[in-house]
Amino acid sequence: MKKFTLVMAVVSAGFFVFTAGLRAQNFQEGKWSMTMVTTMEGMDQESNEAMAEMENMSPEEKAMMQQMMGGMNVQMGGNGAGITTTVTKCLSAQDPVPGMSEDEDCQQTHSVNGNTIHFEEACSDSHSTGQVTYNGDTMSGTITSRETVDGQETSATIEINGQYVGPCS
Repeated sequence: MKKFTLVMAVVSAGFFVFTAGLRAQNFQEGKWSMTMVTTMEGMDQESNEAMAEMENMSPEEKAMMQQMMGGMNVQMGGNGAGITTTVTKCLSAQDPVPGMSEDEDCQQTHSVNGNTIHFEEACSDSHSTGQVTYNGDTMSGTITSRETVDGQETSATIEINGQYVGPCS
């Protein structure tokens, strides 16, 4: 459960801030609801173990876990289905890319091609690449990441699908 919590904290903490000044075609500033499905090497066994642990948590423990995850709606699927996380976040032309870390020690690069933003981030213990494509009021993307956690290298893939909700308040 510790490894699951650490990985989800890394993913959720770095999920939204990346770069300034990008403007993909068909990008709409405002509030977006995004669903991410994260799968990791060996996720099947870990997912089932973590799901069993979560089912046995008291309502107070579950509430604390949700709070640790930044209030995200987190669901886990067995049989390799991964971890599904749903978040609502305001995205802007200065912050259009879900997925990168705020860590100052990370090197980030990006490019825009039409309505798709390609990005890469290299940190001391992780490397991620991805792309997100905006199409009016929908978006989709993929992030692949390799990181070292407690001396073990793991890889994760995050599939992102989003829907524009409305203006930010």
